[in-house]
Amino acid sequence: MTEKSRPAGPDPFWRCPTCGTPNPSRSYLTQCLGCGAPASTEAVADAPPSTATTSRTKSRRRWDRALVIASWIYAALILTSLGLINWIGEDWWGVTVLLFTPRWLFLGPVILLALASGFARRPSHWLLQATIGVVVAGPLMGFSFSPERLWSRPVEGTPLRILTYNVGASPIDGKGLVRLIEREKIDLICFQERFEANPEVEAYLAANRWHRDSSRFLASRYPIVAQPARMKDTTIPGDRYGARLSLARIRVAEGQELLLSSVHMPTIRPGLYRFLDGDPKGVDYHVKWWRGELGRVVSHLCQSGTVPILIGGDFNMPSDDSSMATLQSVFRFGFEDSGLGYGYTRPSRYPWFRIDHIMASPECRFLRCWVGPDLGSDHLPLIAEVVLPRSMPLALSKPR
Repeated sequence: MTEKSRPAGPDPFWRCPTCGTPNPSRSYLTQCLGCGAPASTEAVADAPPSTATTSRTKSRRRWDRALVIASWIYAALILTSLGLINWIGEDWWGVTVLLFTPRWLFLGPVILLALASGFARRPSHWLLQATIGVVVAGPLMGFSFSPERLWSRPVEGTPLRILTYNVGASPIDGKGLVRLIEREKIDLICFQERFEANPEVEAYLAANRWHRDSSRFLASRYPIVAQPARMKDTTIPGDRYGARLSLARIRVAEGQELLLSSVHMPTIRPGLYRFLDGDPKGVDYHVKWWRGELGRVVSHLCQSGTVPILIGGDFNMPSDDSSMATLQSVFRFGFEDSGLGYGYTRPSRYPWFRIDHIMASPECRFLRCWVGPDLGSDHLPLIAEVVLPRSMPLALSKPR
């Protein structure tokens, strides 16, 4: 073979300085094949790497670079999703679908990326991937923790425990609900949907002289002194139903009064079904209706004047939605203020989002908020402990 026909590239041999024999550049070859003399350290160090070794090194570098790029792209996707949820909300049907998607699914790609980095022996990637996992498990999935609980001072006032529960259309465990009411020492109850369907709970409330409003959706250990006018029903049969709002003015033991309200907002589930059928505009149609009903509910609640108000209900929307976040300028949210964890309330068997909420006017203080056990409904009950202050409350104002 002539010099011109010799293939280009590094020479995979080193020459013995003793006898001049060319030897393959292999790490396991420690002596000359010709004379047996020990291999020169300098000769081995200066020997160019083999073509196979060079190829493996380049492939590993490409794989390493791909994992880093994929991790950063996924981090950007997570931050974009958070921004869309908090700033766009239900204004776009794509975000509405995202709001009701199990967000723990976003942990799947993070785990796969971390496993791939481990297989490639690149533990340096884990810091970025762990940060992504924390963002997913924290803000994106709605993890709640209030640092104020660690140093807040005791609040003077009347402590009350309120329970909100959408009993659904299926039979519930009446005895289990009664035990929950007694064990948690519940003072106020807000029901949604067909509560009269459970005779055991009705019998318990009657036997213990609980006070009920005319709608039968509110129950109180304290006397009901007035019932404000109910909100007009705007239900359109077969298409959309209107928000349901029950109100009762209650006088607690210390002589103070408060307004108790049970709210049941329309569901946008039909819009999601239309989306699955290939009609994204169906989501916008039902979301627009839901937003209009929310405005009616807030306007009605803001007419309470200076009386403190407690609200429990099924709002059919997660609290990190932009419209629900607007309510935080008017009301305190129990779980966001004092809950620990995710507080998911639906579906009851494997919950992945929180659409049941307990709220209060700004002068009230939440001490605790937690989710109750599965009692047969497709919702889980939500419980909160709140302090009603003795000082003069402030009037509610409509959100801007």
